[in-house]
Amino acid sequence: MKRRLFIQSALGALIAPAAGPLFAKTVTSEAIQLPPRSEIVSRFGFVTDIHYCVAPVRRIPSEDSIRVYRDSLAKLRQATDLFNVSDLDFAIELGDFKDCNDDGDREGTLRYLQTVEAAFGRFNGPRYHVCGNHDFDKISYQDFLSTVVNHGPANGKSYYSFISGGVKYIVLDACYNNARGEHYSCGNLNWKVAVIPDAERAWLSKELSSGKEPVIVFTHQLLDYWDVNPNLPDDFIIRDAKSVVEMLEKSGRVLAVISGHYHRGYYSARNGIHYIVNQGMVERPLPRNVLGIVSVDKNQNVYVEGIYNERSHVCRRA
Repeated sequence: MKRRLFIQSALGALIAPAAGPLFAKTVTSEAIQLPPRSEIVSRFGFVTDIHYCVAPVRRIPSEDSIRVYRDSLAKLRQATDLFNVSDLDFAIELGDFKDCNDDGDREGTLRYLQTVEAAFGRFNGPRYHVCGNHDFDKISYQDFLSTVVNHGPANGKSYYSFISGGVKYIVLDACYNNARGEHYSCGNLNWKVAVIPDAERAWLSKELSSGKEPVIVFTHQLLDYWDVNPNLPDDFIIRDAKSVVEMLEKSGRVLAVISGHYHRGYYSARNGIHYIVNQGMVERPLPRNVLGIVSVDKNQNVYVEGIYNERSHVCRRA
């Protein structure tokens, strides 16, 4: 199937919130024209890289990163307040939901996870999680899965699919140390090694061959392995991304891959699939915040409304 890709990108400019709910929608430098609600088949909100914990500000010059952990919970509450009045089908967080203290223990880290899960639970619709590398600092794989809540049959799973509004959504988990399926757990991880193991890729192949719905894929780590832009270090790419991307392209069904992990954000496209990497919520203090709302229309165009300082995209399919 021949596809024509069209991308508009704009950096959202922050407006000071008025009295009432603590949020405000972006005004973008290029206005995004959404189709009428009757033309939209699926609509969801996303956040990523919240990194909630109580820790000092951390600066990482090599990533141009200033992580202000203390503000993450208030930022997430801004997001859920907005999502609750935005007529969404679901909300999803794209990994690194919590963080930990360097000298922290399992019990304290679990409390961080419980606290941020309670804040995300303010959203009054179905919600989903993507596994991120920091989600397993100080706690086990089972600790994480038994604390967070995914909607319906996805609960208790780290990779899964669901259908909403005639779109199939596939959540992948690349938080594995190797193709044999050794999952990150209790700090037994090297964040620079992210793998989608053999069993998960076999599952993905079946998901892509089942049904005829258009597909959007969620990951934490990135699949943009072909991109030679030096601003996107190899450390952020899933090790077996090439074989996964080949599967997505072969299916002819995938509209977009939506990710986090690389806090500066990124965009690329290949063979009709848009790869949208969103900025980290933990970066910089309030009032800066980053989140978004995605709409898919009847013609399988994907509209990403950047909220506050997040970028916006219109990804057209013809």
